[in-house]
This record gives sequence, structure tokens and C-alpha cells, in this order.
Amino acid sequence: MDFPNRQILHRITEGDKAAFTQLCGYFHLPAFKLCTVILKDDQEAELVIRNVFDKIWEERSDLETRGNFQSYLFTNLKNQIFVQMKKYQDPAARQQYVDKMQVLSGR
Repeated sequence: MDFPNRQILHRITEGDKAAFTQLCGYFHLPAFKLCTVILKDDQEAELVIRNVFDKIWEERSDLETRGNFQSYLFTNLKNQIFVQMKKYQDPAARQQYVDKMQVLSGR
């Protein structure tokens, strides 16, 4: 059985928070792994994941028409990661990020 199946997606479109929580729980670890590999920061990864799942909940009425949910989810994660990374194009923001990474890595 593929997850999520049509029944779970339909329940989510109807506003079933328990079904949505099940969906989030199922995909959280793979989403977290993807985000941390790219962003190198657990907090940033969690922020991206929360933003994406919030967006999915807000747009839940269209969820069944999105096709493959996993592809939809990971495309949204990738796009949100790029949004996060754009914040660091500003030299001051980039330096703050570098400083933060050095502190976290113990340098």
C-alpha cells in the first residue's frame, strides 16, 4: 500500500487533523534528512519543514489533485530550502550564518 493513500488525502482535504498529523509523522524523518543535508542546520531544517507542512494544510482542499504526494512534498521542500538559502545572499546575513555554523561545530 502506498502512503498516503486516497482515503488519507481525502480525510485531510475534509479538515481531519488526525490524518494530517499521521501524514506529517510519516514524512518528517525523510524531509528532515533532506533539509539537514542541504542546510547543515537542524533548526533551519525544522523551520523549512514546518513552513511546508503549514502550506500543505492551508492548501489542503487541492491535495487530492496534486498527483504523487511525495513528489509534491519534496518539490515544496526544495523550493522552501532555496527561499531559506536566499536569505544568506546578503553579506551580513551570510556572515551571521557562517559564525553560527562555526559555533555549532565547535570552532
